Amino acid sequence: MSDPSPTGYSDDQLVYVDPDARTVVGPVEWSKSGNPKPLPMKKDEEQGEKRRGGRKFYPWGTYKSMKRVFKLEGKQGKVQPDKTLDQVIVKALEQPFWD
Repeated sequence: MSDPSPTGYSDDQLVYVDPDARTVVGPVEWSKSGNPKPLPMKKDEEQGEKRRGGRKFYPWGTYKSMKRVFKLEGKQGKVQPDKTLDQVIVKALEQPFWD
């Protein structure tokens, strides 16, 4: 498990995200059938908007992927590899699956 972020969520926690405000709405809630509950967006509920496609729901995913996609913690730099190609090839030939 990874260290918690300044928001209090660890990278592997599942969360709902408000893409407009770029904030975490809360942790994902689960139904009795084991599926994630769809969380309707507050703007749609308050305005009572009726659209052709129906209501909009908050996207959800791991905190790590959501902070990268929606830039929750400001600008995210690209991850730089910490191993050279020679090191990786040797290990890949020994073990097909590794971290």
